[in-house]
Amino acid sequence: MTKKELSKLLNAAPEAVEEAVASLAAAGGRGVVVVDDGKAVELRTAPSVSAKIEELRREELSRDIGRAGLEVLAAVLYRGPLTRAEIDFIRGVNSSQTLRTLLMRGFVRKIQNPKDERSFLYEPTTDILGQLGVVSMHDLPEYEDVRAKLSSLEEAYRNKESQASNETR
Repeated sequence: MTKKELSKLLNAAPEAVEEAVASLAAAGGRGVVVVDDGKAVELRTAPSVSAKIEELRREELSRDIGRAGLEVLAAVLYRGPLTRAEIDFIRGVNSSQTLRTLLMRGFVRKIQNPKDERSFLYEPTTDILGQLGVVSMHDLPEYEDVRAKLSSLEEAYRNKESQASNETR
C-alpha cells in the first residue's frame, strides 16, 4: 500500500505514517519484515522463516480440498460472486478456512465488493475453469438450469421470511 493511501486510510499525517513504518521496521525479528521503497510499504515474510512457510504451503496444497471445498467452489461457480457471509448462509457453516484454502490454491480470488467497500466478494479464477476443462462458467454442466433453480429457491426463502416477519407484527 502506498504511504499516501495509508495516511488517508488511517487519517494520519504523512510524518506519523513515516514514523510508524520506521518503528515497525526497527522492531523486526517477528517473522515479518517491512519492505519500504520510499513510496509504498509491504509486510513480507522474513527470510529466516520462509522455509517453514514454504513447507506449510506445500503441505496445504497437497491435501484434497474435501467436501467443504467442493461446496464452496460450487457456490462460487454457480452463484458467485459471493460474500463470505453469503457462502456461509448457503452452506450453513463458517467457510473462512475453506475459502483460505481455495484462495491459496488459486481457485477463487477476492475482489472489492462494489456495494460495500468493507467487504469482499469471492469469484472463480481462470485456473479453476481451466482445471475443470471449461472456458467460461456458462460451459459448466447445467449452468443456466442450476442458476435458475438457485434463484427460485432464494426467492421462495425471501418470501417465506417476509411472511414470517409479517405474522410476528
